[in-house]
Amino acid sequence: MEVFVARQPILTVDNDVYAYELLYRNSEENRFVPMDGSQATSEVLMNSFVTIGLERLSHNKPCFINFTEDLLLEQVPEYFNSEQLVVEILEHVSFSLDLIRVCRTLKEKGYLIALDDVINIDRPSVYELLHYVDILKVDIRAVTDENRLRIIQLGEEYGVTLLAEKVETHKEHQRCIEEGFSLFQGFYFSKPVIVKGMDIPFLSSTYFQMIRELTATDDEINIEKVTEIMEQDLALTYKLLRLINSSQQRTRVPIQSIRQAVMLLGTEGLKKWLYVLSVEQTSAATSTQSQLVIKTSLVRAKLCEQMAVRVRAEKKADGYFLTGFMSLIDVITQRPANEVIGSLPLDEEIKKALEGQQNTYRLVLDLAVAMEKADFEWLENHLVQWNLSYSEVFEVYGQAIAWSEQLYHEHFTDKV
Repeated sequence: MEVFVARQPILTVDNDVYAYELLYRNSEENRFVPMDGSQATSEVLMNSFVTIGLERLSHNKPCFINFTEDLLLEQVPEYFNSEQLVVEILEHVSFSLDLIRVCRTLKEKGYLIALDDVINIDRPSVYELLHYVDILKVDIRAVTDENRLRIIQLGEEYGVTLLAEKVETHKEHQRCIEEGFSLFQGFYFSKPVIVKGMDIPFLSSTYFQMIRELTATDDEINIEKVTEIMEQDLALTYKLLRLINSSQQRTRVPIQSIRQAVMLLGTEGLKKWLYVLSVEQTSAATSTQSQLVIKTSLVRAKLCEQMAVRVRAEKKADGYFLTGFMSLIDVITQRPANEVIGSLPLDEEIKKALEGQQNTYRLVLDLAVAMEKADFEWLENHLVQWNLSYSEVFEVYGQAIAWSEQLYHEHFTDKV
């Protein structure tokens, strides 16, 4: 399933790219389609940080993203890295004490806060919020000359950076520079450019199983059960790994298993992400082609896991499962393997195997591929080194297929 995000550069006085504003789009048609603000923001967040990736979308420059009052009060910005995200607050939201408290917390945690579409500063609550605002985005086409002067003076008084938005001509740009604006955005520099990616829809059934498990009290949450659910859904696993890289407390520890990824994000982190996903909406099913790829990934994962036991690497069985599970991620995301794998916090040996380099993970993965292709010549040349028989490998392969089939009977009405 294709997803879309529009980006528009924000430039400095020297015309260097300072950041990008990310905008909701639902097709390659470059215009905003009216929809619920929280849902639009959630889709922009997931499509940008998880599906497309900031390395492609913004070349790892900071990203300005609009947040609704509901998402701010749910502390959603805190799920993301403060070095990558600039929190935009729409000027028309109610600047309640709760919202101001949220902004104070974000400021303390190192986030930049921008107040968007500023055209007047008449509300007293604006002045309280300005203690925590870093950037005022002034709509130069809608603001009156009187308010424009007051906003510029206020920016100087509070030490706030002024960003001129909707700049469309050289004359407007020069005037803004003379008035003390230091950041600029508008059609004069660039219209929004659409970037697209390939999303992997997750299964509604596994999503609701996760909700059920995580709504228990913290003492009663079963990490093993949560891990088991994750192991059934390639999309949730892939998104979990991407979310770990995007989170504020991202880890430098290489991931060797799905259980480790669950533990690193933690139950609170998982609950927060499931909230964002619930706003974004779940997908009931994937295309037939995607189902086939995911099904093959499941078979490979289970086969690799069980083969690890037979080649006396049972302590790393989870790592072999993860290797098989992620082995077709390039196919389903329609992106080069090294690009996709490079964006995940995986163990180096697992990364090497997925990129085609030879090691024990790769050797077991090659065995799984050989079984798919019925490549008996390859099997004959390699099974002997593990002292394995054809019948033993065929038995494991049959068990892996049966396990995959059972999952599909549970998750899909139309079986593949």
